[in-house]
Amino acid sequence: MEAAQTAIARAQALLDPTGQGLFTAARLMPYLNLAYASLRDEGVAAREVTAEEAVVVLPNLPAYAKDLGAYVAPGGVLENLASPISIREKPAGTDDNNYFEVVRVDELTPRTPDDLNRVYEWRGGNVCFLGATQALDLEVRFEQLWPAIADAGQPLGAIGIASILGYWTAGLMATAMREQALGAQYIAEARHLTYRWIQRQIMSAQSVTRRPRPYNDPAAGFYGGAGLAF
Repeated sequence: MEAAQTAIARAQALLDPTGQGLFTAARLMPYLNLAYASLRDEGVAAREVTAEEAVVVLPNLPAYAKDLGAYVAPGGVLENLASPISIREKPAGTDDNNYFEVVRVDELTPRTPDDLNRVYEWRGGNVCFLGATQALDLEVRFEQLWPAIADAGQPLGAIGIASILGYWTAGLMATAMREQALGAQYIAEARHLTYRWIQRQIMSAQSVTRRPRPYNDPAAGFYGGAGLAF
């Protein structure tokens, strides 16, 4: 996995081709994170830009809780939630043998609350419930958004995005310096590279290798013409 420094170096090459050291990593880092966030937003819309799966257990969700808003908010344990994969629930404090799956639905149908939520709706970046009559422990398996870049040595969230981020960072920096035309040119190139990168991810995900099935001559019977010898 490429490090953030690779993207910074490419932005520096675009902004300072003579190599005078005008754009340090520290100076470019805020713009790199803005570029990273923009790439996340575009990729998540295509359901391609996520990191690895994660599992979080939320103990003692209060009775009648209607959503996970406190957990998905900035600073919460689910702040990097891109999309839930599965959710299980059990009465708070009981052992893991008591987990039940919570089924995802397109829209919650009002009903009288009972001891479990049983269904949930993924709405506006939040997980919504009807509310249960008792406190619950939840196990949430989910796709993560990429975390913010803290330093130049941090690995980027995916392979093949350093050039995208280099152009995007350079474009944002140029725009901040009132070089709007140059900034727009770099950002347009970044968006073009993003489109091509996402298409490659989709094609890679769709290229499933399947073993060919052997041909059986219908006239030869299930086991072929020679049959089986016992």
